[in-house]
Amino acid sequence: MSAEPGTYSLDVYTRTTDILEQAKPITEKGPLVTAKGIETGCEVLVNFAEHDRPSTLFKPDTFFQHLTTRSQGSVLATASALPSTQTLLQDNPGHFPHGTVCVADRQIKGKGRGQNTWESPEGCLMFSTSVHLSIQGQSLPFVQYVVSLAIVQAVQEEAKKRLKDNVVDVRIKWPNDIYGQKLKLGGILCQSAYRNQQFHVVIGIGLNLSNRQPTTCIDALIEQKHRELNLEGSAQPVKREVLLAGILNRLEELLDVLLSSGFEPLQKPYLDAWLHTSQKVILEENQGGNMQQVPLTIQGLTSNGYLKAHDELGEQYELHPDGNSLDFFKGLMRKKA
Repeated sequence: MSAEPGTYSLDVYTRTTDILEQAKPITEKGPLVTAKGIETGCEVLVNFAEHDRPSTLFKPDTFFQHLTTRSQGSVLATASALPSTQTLLQDNPGHFPHGTVCVADRQIKGKGRGQNTWESPEGCLMFSTSVHLSIQGQSLPFVQYVVSLAIVQAVQEEAKKRLKDNVVDVRIKWPNDIYGQKLKLGGILCQSAYRNQQFHVVIGIGLNLSNRQPTTCIDALIEQKHRELNLEGSAQPVKREVLLAGILNRLEELLDVLLSSGFEPLQKPYLDAWLHTSQKVILEENQGGNMQQVPLTIQGLTSNGYLKAHDELGEQYELHPDGNSLDFFKGLMRKKA
């Protein structure tokens, strides 16, 4: 990070030298805008860097050694600090090619759903990645579900390595959170724009990797399971670089399935990984100034990717992620105003 206030340094790496041409627009398309609408006057200085000479805590060599994708993650941008990786990619769509991933050691004004912002604690894996998808608009809601599934599968892959093929209690909370033992581990934000007959989606992920506060983290869950299984030695911490590569590996594979066959082949593994099958909830909705409570049972997902539930009389309900909030612990679902 630059010593000057409001100035940030971004190191760019490519998996191979032949990909360098794809990354040139990062500097050739003019100055980068960062955190538009959150913080003004921020300058981002771009440096094309060597794998073995990182200026941040993130190790590009380790990341690329574990990356097996065709394109996702082939361009890596790292920073000691940024206002928001999400905003950087979202506000500079012409600069960053498909598959770019941007990682920050620290985010000052990370972007969440709605107008939520947050400052990330040390020990988080925080990144945003861009994907350009030739997909129908009605299939877009499934992208965040694919991302959720990719995260869970990548975490379980690392857990199995340390736990003799056992897994940890990491699950999906609809529509875009990751939970471990009923504590929030991370969240997902997908934002899209339609350009050149494709949806350009920026996927932002924040995941508690080694920070045990304010809730729990992946390392803590693995350590606890390691003790429960009475395994010898101690569980090795999960490296940010390895987990990020694993998430992108799984994400590309799952997006390939979504693009070629739709979400149907992924529905069972998704529902196996989420928290909500047969969950009883109370839907609270305001009807003419009176708050009505409707008991519902969650069944799964509709063909459009929304939450499917039925009431005690069997009437079906379709609940949209942007129109409802689910309090998993209280079993309450509220219609958003």
